[in-house]
Amino acid sequence: MFQRFLDEGLAHSSYLLGCPRAREAVVIDPRRDVDVYVDAARDHGLTITHVIETHIHADFVSGARELAAIGARPVAGPGAGLRFDHHEARDGETLQIGDLSLRLLHTPGHTPEHIAIVANHADEPIRAFTGDTLFVGAVGRPDLLGEPMTRVLAGDLYDSLFHTLLSLGDDVEVHPAHGAGSLCGAGIGREPHSTIGQERRFNPMLQHASREAFVTAVLADLPETPVYFPRMKRVNHDGPRVLGLTTAVEPPPALSAAAADDAIRGGATMLDLRGPGAFGDGHVPGAINIGYGSKIGNWAGWVIAPEARLVLMTPESGGRQAVEACRQLLRVGLEGVEGYVEGGYAAWAAAGLPMSRIQQITARDLSDRISRREPLTVVDVRSPREWRAGHIDGAVHIPVGDVLNRAAELPTDMPAATICEGGYRSSLAASLLERAGVRSILNVTGGMAAFRTVEATP
Repeated sequence: MFQRFLDEGLAHSSYLLGCPRAREAVVIDPRRDVDVYVDAARDHGLTITHVIETHIHADFVSGARELAAIGARPVAGPGAGLRFDHHEARDGETLQIGDLSLRLLHTPGHTPEHIAIVANHADEPIRAFTGDTLFVGAVGRPDLLGEPMTRVLAGDLYDSLFHTLLSLGDDVEVHPAHGAGSLCGAGIGREPHSTIGQERRFNPMLQHASREAFVTAVLADLPETPVYFPRMKRVNHDGPRVLGLTTAVEPPPALSAAAADDAIRGGATMLDLRGPGAFGDGHVPGAINIGYGSKIGNWAGWVIAPEARLVLMTPESGGRQAVEACRQLLRVGLEGVEGYVEGGYAAWAAAGLPMSRIQQITARDLSDRISRREPLTVVDVRSPREWRAGHIDGAVHIPVGDVLNRAAELPTDMPAATICEGGYRSSLAASLLERAGVRSILNVTGGMAAFRTVEATP
């Protein structure tokens, strides 16, 4: 029995493997809301007996302790030193789950304690669960433990790839912990899995002839590092609080507009999950705008403090979207949701409570304003890689994760126009600038994608 679970927002893959004869199962690299694994195991008549962490994760809160609370035995790599009860595997150790054989290989590089799991079951392909060491078309980043460790880990990564994983047969399947969009590696492919032979032939990072060439290449292509990654490392090392997430996540309380206003006056933050247009037309002053979808947790981890108290404003009435938002927030360690506004923004407006607006302008409007030399600061909030690939002349580059800390750098005598690639991150950035006290803000709808089209049109 083999099942993959994908968290699209964090591009995170986790896995449930089981032996039907022994009615036992193991989960690899679980997310925090572990009810999905519990339900799937129950559907197949299995009991989860073990949970394996390929490494101490930086981008999400692990569900290992949640599963341990219902009897699963956590397993981690050599030297993990987790501050909760677990088994620390030896290199080459075999874990037997009924007829399912799991060989644990020490593969340091992304982290020192990293392991890969080679799963062997009769009549099934051999599968290697490579965590963040080997991705489809890419490899793990070695820099998340700081500069003193980076070059050492890059060398370890070379050894783990070329001497351990590439020694497996070409037909062995590769099932990584992340896919395209994850910041745990650069240039990860979109396919969910691959084979050792495929990666040997086509993975660009595995074409280097020497250790030194590989180290140089991997250190030259590092993605940006979200500010919440070090906190996730600490949480997963020490052990996150057990919340009983083996059953469905409960909806947060429904709050009247007045109760939500009281919470905000008492220090809570409004997290507005509506789209940029609706948010721009009217929102609670100081609200943070992260549009509803798979990226709520990803961006909330960047810009919301772990101790924050949150009130949700959802696009639809009812608690369905609030539950999904809570799930994603829990995955990045944000536990402080106090409720959602019953009736949404219409209820807030009907109550006559304070509101604010952010003007939305098109890429054509922006181009015209630049042509007329109107006083304007274009704030490009995309990643450094996107910025280097091309940007508007004279724009200021402040990645969205840095906006709150760098808002004071912007001129105060002219409007700030936020722009990203498509308009999603720029609305988040605009809300952060407003929260930081910037008074005149424009959000560019359609982003750089639309701006390039405008500039290419005669």
